[in-house]
Amino acid sequence: MNAIIGIAVKDVKTFFRERGTVFWTIAFPVMILLLFTAIFGREIPFNAKIGVVDYDHDRYGISARIISGLNSTGIFTVTNFTDKTEAIKELNASNVRAVITIPEGFAQNLTSAPSAPAQVLMAVDNTNPDVAQLVRGGVNTFFANFYKSLNPNYTEPITVSEEASVVGQKIGYKENIVPGMLTYPLLFSSMVVSTGAIVYEREKGTLKKIRASPAGPMKVLFGKALAALFQTAISIIIMSALAVVLLGSKLNWNVPLLIPIFFLGSMNGIALGLIISCIGRAPQEASNAATTIAIVLQFFTGMYFPIEYLPDYLQQIGKFIPMTYAAQSLRDIMIRNATLSDLLLPIGTLTLAATILFAVGIVLYKRWVEKE
Repeated sequence: MNAIIGIAVKDVKTFFRERGTVFWTIAFPVMILLLFTAIFGREIPFNAKIGVVDYDHDRYGISARIISGLNSTGIFTVTNFTDKTEAIKELNASNVRAVITIPEGFAQNLTSAPSAPAQVLMAVDNTNPDVAQLVRGGVNTFFANFYKSLNPNYTEPITVSEEASVVGQKIGYKENIVPGMLTYPLLFSSMVVSTGAIVYEREKGTLKKIRASPAGPMKVLFGKALAALFQTAISIIIMSALAVVLLGSKLNWNVPLLIPIFFLGSMNGIALGLIISCIGRAPQEASNAATTIAIVLQFFTGMYFPIEYLPDYLQQIGKFIPMTYAAQSLRDIMIRNATLSDLLLPIGTLTLAATILFAVGIVLYKRWVEKE
């Protein structure tokens, strides 16, 4: 018993000597709790962009009141469109989550005899079941109460007629979650593996021998990056195969388009792992840092829930995280049948991010090698 207590005391003392390990051990629960509070602790935990096409332009100003009312709900941010074709294009691009069309004569029907039907048309992006349900419910609730503010004597509510889905095929939860699952190796496999590959060389004291060998430090670095890329590819292949076999999801497995996204996403993860490994002073510290950062980044990338769930300031942070573009590209390819032209911006962003991160990592790596 004394031996067990002695070993435990020794390990606890070792833990407190490694300040980096102590920091990440404390930082992890603090960061997770703060993120959960910021995301789910709000009174209105969701905001979606929707488009409104006003064909009525009524003299009563009812259309303007509808747009103002939707904006004031706190759930929606409204973009006005003059042309429905343009609005549907934005819907297909996932820039808006629904398009509401106010038909010509709407205000007249609403303010005339109760027998006259007053309706608006709505097209919803059904490629994300959670968002579609929230948007659909919010719009219907708004119009179910809006007419009462116009005419207390009017007893017929406004009808929201949903148009046939124009954005692909309505999908289920299993199809929606697969692209997010496939983003997982880009964060954990690539980042954590590359972090350990470098930092453990220093811990074992083999880096000095490598530096003196014909291989040289840079060849060692690129060799380890290649090995991390290989291990990440294995994780992606296994997860993809299991998704097909176990979930039977009906998705677009466009391999020629998926490969460059997986490759660029993995390279960004490896570069981040390289930077972390050069900053961490001990294997445990570097491992804790990589795991904590990977878990935290999940909240910003849209892997498991829509980015609209995030407060605006956190959404802005997500735009600077490369994996956000990888996750969205995978979703666009597999659910929206995106083409190469649709992916030029995310591919360019991922390429630029990987180049910058690797440049920073190489500079840190060279300084780290020189100190050894």
